[in-house]
Amino acid sequence: MPEAASYRKVDLHTHSICSDGRLSPTELVDLAVEQGVSLFALTDHDTLDGLPEARRRAEQSQLSFINGVELSTQWKGIPLHMVALNFEPDNPALLAIVQSNQRIRLQRARRIADLLVKKGLPDLFDDAVALAGISQLGRPHFASLMVEKGIVKDMNKAFDRYLGNKRLGQLRDVWPDLESVLTGLKDQNMALILAHPRRYPLTVTKLKYLLSDFKKWGGTAMEVASGNEKPDSVRLLERLSQEYALEASMGSDFHGPFGPWTQVGKFTQVNEVEIDLVHKHW
Repeated sequence: MPEAASYRKVDLHTHSICSDGRLSPTELVDLAVEQGVSLFALTDHDTLDGLPEARRRAEQSQLSFINGVELSTQWKGIPLHMVALNFEPDNPALLAIVQSNQRIRLQRARRIADLLVKKGLPDLFDDAVALAGISQLGRPHFASLMVEKGIVKDMNKAFDRYLGNKRLGQLRDVWPDLESVLTGLKDQNMALILAHPRRYPLTVTKLKYLLSDFKKWGGTAMEVASGNEKPDSVRLLERLSQEYALEASMGSDFHGPFGPWTQVGKFTQVNEVEIDLVHKHW
């Protein structure tokens, strides 16, 4: 996997144990330094909890650090993610969205537990909350409990039988609408980035409609490379970033040292001279 080819090595999309990552913010920053990253953002899902620890460690390591968060939204009933970067952590508009999404996550977990009860499983909600601890409560915690209690053989079976998107279709519409999130943040002096655009169930034509709306409502950038994106896909996203006058962001979307994720600081190489880089500002 080619490393980031910038005049400085960047990673603007990563996750810690404060959401669904495997490393603490300190461990994640240490890994970024080890990998030679010089500009780094922590972008946990719907939480800012890991930012103070990550910033302290980055300052100790002389690593340039950018505040970040990955927000859950939806567009035309399709769940999607957007990354906000370079904000003040006490920004009232952002805090309101983050706090609302935290409430939604808890309500969503309660609904997941209720749906599982209807399928004949025990009520796993309290155990899932306890298992999550400081991390974001989500489907993986329910899956782990199913394995622990002998309901299924492994995590994959838990998702196949109970927790996959097709099994939990009633939960697709819980997140705030993209327009409301963008319009609430567009004048708040931060970068608003559409995360991994090719991971959504959209044709190129529908993706263009999404990018048009994203730009119209206040979005400023899009990820052109996220982890192990195929080169052809990156070339397409580079062209679309130019077509819609959106700055280009990139990151590993690192969650942990194991699994399908790329290493911190690594993603499919981009043609930086042909795109307008979001990190030129930092």
